[in-house]
Formats: sequence, C-alpha cells, structure tokens
Amino acid sequence: MKKAIIIFMMLGTLAIPETLGAQNETIQKKQSKRELKEDFTPEQKAELLSKRMTLNLDLNESQQTKVKQLFLDFQKDRPSQTKSGKELTSDERFELRKNRIDKQIVMKKEMKEILTPEQFEKWEQSTAKRRSNHKKASKRTIQKDR
Repeated sequence: MKKAIIIFMMLGTLAIPETLGAQNETIQKKQSKRELKEDFTPEQKAELLSKRMTLNLDLNESQQTKVKQLFLDFQKDRPSQTKSGKELTSDERFELRKNRIDKQIVMKKEMKEILTPEQFEKWEQSTAKRRSNHKKASKRTIQKDR
C-alpha cells in the first residue's frame, strides 16, 4: 500500500511540469495575439495579415499584392471604436454588427476573385475554424464571469 502511494506521489510530481509547460504555451499564444493588436498603422496591419496569408495559402506575387491592398482598404475603413460595448445603445450595436457582416460579405467576394478554388476553400476553412474558436473562448469567459 505504501509503495502504491509513493508511486502515485511520484507520478503527480512528474505531471506538474507538463501542465506548467502547457500554461506557458497558452500565455505565449496570447502574447503573440496581443502584439498583433498593438497600435500598428493600417499599412503595417495589412502587411502582417497578407504575409500570414501568404504562408498559409502559398500565394503568388500578384495575389499577395491584391490581398495586401484588400486588407489595407478594410483596415483604413475600420473605425476606431471610441465607446465600449456596454456604452452603446441597442441600435448602435445593431448597426455595428450589420456593417461588420456587410464587410465580411464583401471580403468573401473579393477573396473568391483573388484566390484559386483550392486556396479559397482552405481560407474559408481557416476562417470558420478561427470563428468557432473565438466563440468557444467567449463562452468560456462568460461562464467564468458567472
């Protein structure tokens, strides 16, 4: 019995560094996301987004320039939100959401013209995955607040 307890204690001490390593990875991911949200100019944000997309989808030169210009146009149109979400009226929130969806539709049409069918499919899958991860994360924060 004592041997079993000692074995469990040893296994427990071995598992602690693994969980700490996993926590460090999530902290590093959050920090890299924060870096992207820093106060970059619209040109810098467009550059970073287009380079990331080039890595993921293997874009050629003309696609890179078109995607960069598309991101630049969207970054410049993006208003700097002065109010927090809690201070907005329901009509203002509705307008913001409606405008965001309209911009997503335009983005999707433009991407469909720029990318090949295979690239477009891969891009759609990655955006869908990113949105589902975002929804899961927001659900977790809501549950933590309760």
